[in-house]
Amino acid sequence: MSDIILTVITILGAVLTLGGLAYGARKLSREYRELGQKLTDAGAISGDQSVPKEERDARRHAILPPTSSWGDIEYFREWVRYFILQQAVTGLGWPAALTASGVVLSTVASAWSVWV
Repeated sequence: MSDIILTVITILGAVLTLGGLAYGARKLSREYRELGQKLTDAGAISGDQSVPKEERDARRHAILPPTSSWGDIEYFREWVRYFILQQAVTGLGWPAALTASGVVLSTVASAWSVWV
């Protein structure tokens, strides 16, 4: 009975680890896409000279409220965040694949060692 419990716990640990890895990767990719789209939309509104400045500011801030404080460049922090996310998303592939492979192989080895 303890062999079965140990095997189930080992497999559950792997499933939770892989689930966390997949969830984090999806969340990172989604935030990157959404922030990029909002910055693009805000930039398009800024370039529309047919709309009064106050209305352009209101529309831009409705899409993406700036988090920069007085004296900062508007959307400076958002652009920095976007570029950090871009680097993380583009570099995620192989490290995530190797991590997932390592978790699967170590789980198989651990579960197998219980029965051998």
